Amino acid sequence: FLQSKSAAYMWETQGKISFADENFAREIMQLFSTGLYLLNLDGTQKLDNDGQPIPVYSNDEIMSFSRVWTGFDYQQARGNVEETSWSGNRHDPMKIQSAWRDKFPKTDLTGGYIGDGYPLCVDLPDKMFLRKGAIYRLLGSSSSPELMEDHSNFKKDPNIKKFVLDDNSGLKARLCNASNGECQYSMSVTLDANIDCTGNECKADTVRVVDVGGGIYYEYVRPPCVEQAFYNNARKVIYRERWADSSCANPLLPYASEACCVTGDLRAERYPDYLYDQER
Repeated sequence: FLQSKSAAYMWETQGKISFADENFAREIMQLFSTGLYLLNLDGTQKLDNDGQPIPVYSNDEIMSFSRVWTGFDYQQARGNVEETSWSGNRHDPMKIQSAWRDKFPKTDLTGGYIGDGYPLCVDLPDKMFLRKGAIYRLLGSSSSPELMEDHSNFKKDPNIKKFVLDDNSGLKARLCNASNGECQYSMSVTLDANIDCTGNECKADTVRVVDVGGGIYYEYVRPPCVEQAFYNNARKVIYRERWADSSCANPLLPYASEACCVTGDLRAERYPDYLYDQER
């Protein structure tokens, strides 16, 4: 499934009709999880009315699950590993290329959909990043998120506007976890209670990376939820230039930000009153 791409991506970028690689989806069921046939609690095979074993899955399920495994690619090469030829970074977990991912619903083995049982993203409470259960990952001195993708320019631009937590912020205090006046940063922090917003936290719909001071950053991890492929009142969003590719977005979710367009100009400029770069 390495570098497998969605049918939509292949059609839009190369004009080819293709399907996601099915090998891993088939093998992970056949060899590492369900096996070929349904089983009773005692391990014997379930039989149909003709006395034949009942298959767990068909090629329809294989094709559905293969779309789950789209978008995976090698991480960048390590500088501390000698390689005589580039065969891909096989040391680190793969990264996801979001453009390659299949974005449509995928059926499971029981007549439902993968993701059933998880909340809808539109139903998450307001200010989820301050709610009980919110998770933050320590990034250290890097302000670039690891679970979300930012444009490479953000790593080089010294003028990037960051989301700095107020000195009186309850979130900052929780992430700092001070002892004897010194912060004791944990690799991962889960809020054990709701926190009242302070300063710009009250204006933000969500956060990506927060600056807790002293050159230390945490990344907010949004809880698992389902984004529906089809929804009402869709809005068109474009990346900066008006001739750039556009897509539909759910106005109830933080997908885009405000922009200002001068009449006759083909490039949109960020609305000046924003809280941090990459704000949604």
